[in-house]
Amino acid sequence: MTNMITAMTEALRRRRNINATINELHSLSDSELHDIGINRANIETVARGIIDVHRVVRDTTQGDNT
Repeated sequence: MTNMITAMTEALRRRRNINATINELHSLSDSELHDIGINRANIETVARGIIDVHRVVRDTTQGDNT
């Protein structure tokens, strides 16, 4: 039961972070998006990738207390 709650919490956190990233990217002008190498049509894909990379980094460094 705990694993299911943890998985649901992580899924909700991921979705919330993706939505926030999408909203931030949509608030940029086409010129600003171009400057950072993002096409407006690819915002959702980029947002998912950013969140997934962040999660991998977080998970690999979470146990490091050095």
